Amino acid sequence: MKVVITGTPGVGKHTIAESLSIVMGKIPILDINRIILSENLLITSSENKNSNEVDIQKSYEFLTLLLSKDEFQNSIIIGHLAPYVINSHLVDLVVILRRSPYELKKIYQERSYSESKTRDNINAEILGILSYDAAKNFEFSKLSELENSSNLLPSSVSQSIYDMCLNAKPRYFGQIDWLSLIQSDSEMLKYIK
Repeated sequence: MKVVITGTPGVGKHTIAESLSIVMGKIPILDINRIILSENLLITSSENKNSNEVDIQKSYEFLTLLLSKDEFQNSIIIGHLAPYVINSHLVDLVVILRRSPYELKKIYQERSYSESKTRDNINAEILGILSYDAAKNFEFSKLSELENSSNLLPSSVSQSIYDMCLNAKPRYFGQIDWLSLIQSDSEMLKYIK
């Protein structure tokens, strides 16, 4: 079983993956960002010659080979880039973790994110950009959105994912709507303008 856990930064991908790995017998966790950096799957930015961007095609090809190896037939793949660099045919379940934009704002403040990085990530979460991109790139039957929150124990979230793997829990997609939560909050609406 190969499980992808994706979502905007701060939704709890690493925490949930670590808990899920234990539930699934300590299966390996493949961190997309770490792999991209360690394998130098980068290109020079077209906008800023002094910075790098992810080479999506090379990353896709490298991860396709990696996920085809026997040692990773049971694994958890994590990263916000998953919808762009993972071959849909090689995974069994794709979980998009979602988190309230109010909680994310606090997390980004704790992480000292810049205003633009905070705005971009909160915008992506409110609008469900990763869910939309996952729906474009993965088979719908493999998708599930799952809300994570500071009120939930990682073990309960990982157990829900494990139950989805066993088909003991239904998969839901497209039911998390942060727009209705923030529609009357002018402070939060500024993130989607």
